[in-house]
This record gives sequence, C-alpha cells and structure tokens, in this order.
Amino acid sequence: IHTATSTWTAALAAGLSYGSLMLTGFRGFKQFGLIGLMGMVLCWISAFTLLPAFLTLLDRMHPLVKPWPGGRPPEKKSLTQGITFLLNRYTRSIFFFSTLATFLSFAMLFKINPGLLETDLSKLRNKESMISGSASLWVHLDEIFQRNLLPLVVLPKSQQNSQKIAQLLRNKAQKEGSESGITSVQTLADFIPTDQVRKIQILKEIQKLLPPRLIHRLTPADQKLVSEFIQPKVLTPFGQKDLPPLVLRKFTEKDGSVGKLVLVEPPSTRITADADALVRFMTELRAVADSVEPGAPVAGTLAISADMIQAISHDGPRATLFAFIAVVVLVILLFRNVKTISLVLFALLLGVLWLAALMIGFDLKVNLINFIALPITFGIGVDYGVNIFQRYRETQNEDILEVIRSTGSAVGLCSFSTIVGYMSLLLAGNQGFVSFGLLAVLGELTCVVAAIISLPAYLLYRKTWRRSG
Repeated sequence: IHTATSTWTAALAAGLSYGSLMLTGFRGFKQFGLIGLMGMVLCWISAFTLLPAFLTLLDRMHPLVKPWPGGRPPEKKSLTQGITFLLNRYTRSIFFFSTLATFLSFAMLFKINPGLLETDLSKLRNKESMISGSASLWVHLDEIFQRNLLPLVVLPKSQQNSQKIAQLLRNKAQKEGSESGITSVQTLADFIPTDQVRKIQILKEIQKLLPPRLIHRLTPADQKLVSEFIQPKVLTPFGQKDLPPLVLRKFTEKDGSVGKLVLVEPPSTRITADADALVRFMTELRAVADSVEPGAPVAGTLAISADMIQAISHDGPRATLFAFIAVVVLVILLFRNVKTISLVLFALLLGVLWLAALMIGFDLKVNLINFIALPITFGIGVDYGVNIFQRYRETQNEDILEVIRSTGSAVGLCSFSTIVGYMSLLLAGNQGFVSFGLLAVLGELTCVVAAIISLPAYLLYRKTWRRSG
C-alpha cells in the first residue's frame, strides 16, 4: 500500500507537470506536454497491471525471492548506507551547511531581473554551426549583402491592400532612418512601371530629338544608355504576365494567386540576434499591417521566433505556477497529514530554491527550450519527498535513518535514472537542448539532496536537540 500510494502520487505529480505545458499557446510545447503526459499514464498502467502479472507468473514457475536463514537477508553495502553514516555522524554540520545554503539562496532571489530571460537567439543554435556550419556562412553573407536574406512576408487579401501596407512601411522606414528595422519593402507592382504610355511617348519624343548623327557624337557610355532605353523593341507597354518567371515565383502564393505579397527585409543582425528588439519590431510591423487589414498574417522565421519568445514570456510563468499549485493540491488531497505534507512540500521548495540560486549565480538564463525544465522539476522533484516522508510517517516518525536505509536506494535509483536521461542532452550540439538538460539535472540533484540528506539531517538534529533539552 505504501509503494502504491507513493507511486500514484509521483505519477500524478509528474503527469500534472507535463500537463501544465498544454496550457501554453505554442503548439510545440503543447505537443511536448501531451507526449509526456501520455508516457507517464502508460508507464503507470503497465507498472500496476502488466508488471505484477508478469512477476506473479515468474514467481510461480521459479521463486524470485528465496527465504533467508533467520528471516532477513544480510545487509549489503550501498550508497544509502554511506548516506546514513554521514547523516548519523555529521548531523549538525549537514544541517548548518543546508541552512547556510538556504539563506544564501534567499539572498540570491533579490538579484532576479528581466535579464534572466535569454534574448540572444544565437545561443540557441548548434555550437558547431556557429564555428564551421551554416551560421558561420551567414556572417559572410551579412557582410556582402548588408541585409537579411530571409524576408518577412505580409499576406493581405488584395493587391490594393498590399500597396497600402507597403507604402506605410516605406514611410515608417524613411521616418526612422538608420534606426529603422526595415531595410527594404517590395511588392510585385514595384517591377511594373506606372504611366507606361505617357513615358513611352516621352521616350519617342526623345528619339526624334536624337537622330543617328547626334547619337554617334555621344560618349560610348551614353550611347549604351540610348540603345537600352529608346530602341523601338523596348518601347511597348508590359504587364504582370511579361515579368520573368524568377520574379513571378517570388510573389506567387500556394493557391496560385500572384501579386498580393509584401516582402519586408529586416537588417542582418540587430533584429535577428536580440529577442527584445525582434519582438518590438514584429509588434510594430503587425500594427502597420493591421491598420490597413486587421488580422493580415505575417509569416517568416523571424515571426515564428518572436511568437515563441512571447509565448514563453506569457505562458511560461503561468504553466510553472499551475504545475506548482497542482502538485501542492495533489499532495494535500492524497496525504491529509499536516506533518507529512509540510515535509514533502518543504523538500520540494528547498530543491527549487537551490535551483533558482544556481541559475542566478551561474547566469543560467531561461530560453525558448529550457524553461520546460521548471514545471517538470515540480512534478518529478516532489517524488523523492513523497517516498521518503510517506515511509517516515508509516514508521510513526521513529527513525529517519532506517527510512533512508530502506527507501533511499529506490529513491536514489529513480533519481539516477532520470539524471542519466537528462544528461544525454548535454551531448547534443544544439545549445538550447544542452541548457535544458543542464537545468533538469540541477533540478534533480537539488531536489533529491533536499529529500534524502538535508531534511533528514534537520529531523535528526531536532530529535537530538529535544533529547538534550
């Protein structure tokens, strides 16, 4: 019953932490939360249905546990025995060290600022790509073209609206000058001259005023210009269908419509590298488009990056808070014992507090990927306190060392297997995945240390102090 209750609590808490990600507006985070939630549910079902049945059949064919003389197997040396030895011998030192670390962590919280959110998007790329891959090539392309080669696309419903949006954006860029986030604005109409008939008439008049005998007197460069602009073969109006295929494909949509797209080219580095500047730029760009056609879509890689940043800024704290509240409510409903609830939640809060202090102290910033580790830490980190202090409650609060000795191995194994899984991300080339793995590993370590070392040291110290008092 003890194992089942603890396992149910752990599975539900982990499931709720994954489920909290489904509250975000970004589809990728929702799918991550759904996959994690389904994985937890299926693993829990298999652990309580298939596994017991399989073990029962094996035990009938061949006993899995043989009776020991005297009724109890000899104790083997293990990590938990080392922990109980340290707790028993250095109780006071561990307690005071944990207390000091907690006060220092509280002090670190006053250093929290908006800079904790990663705004340099280049730090989410593959590190090798920044040195010898595509990202390093973009540096040279930026130097050559001095602009971003991946333009944003505004998609109004008519060519008339596209012209209005393009003109407003050009006016905005001209007004802001060198500080503008817009390098150029293009529509298909830019490739088709206006008032062609009147202009051709003027060119014909110029042709009459430049007979061959005068043309021969011009410099070679001027003669070339005359041959390009006033030869009879080019003095005919042309339209959209006469444009080169390379230009037409650039402004053709998937449904075959042509000429409604507005291409906006931002600068090469200032917008794309700074998340704050990117979000501000996209907000202003969408405001201009909405002023002509409300809800006009704006597509492109920069638009996606800006939306992801805003999703984390808005939904990240909400998902994290929901995960914490859900875990707290779950622990209260399942245990309904003030002392057990206090110990379990205090172990979790202690681990999360230490994690926050490590993030601030070592400047580990929250980014588009690693923020997922925060709500997951609530759901998985509470497991260790649940198993330890539920068992402590069942022993009538007699001996926390015996609880660590008997239950600590299982808790340590669970934590170790989870850490190994997260540590595999540290081998990834993508810096975002590496930061996610690092935060998740740190969260695991702080929570498990709080549950099986720091709080047991406090209980032992309090017990010793009461006896001496």
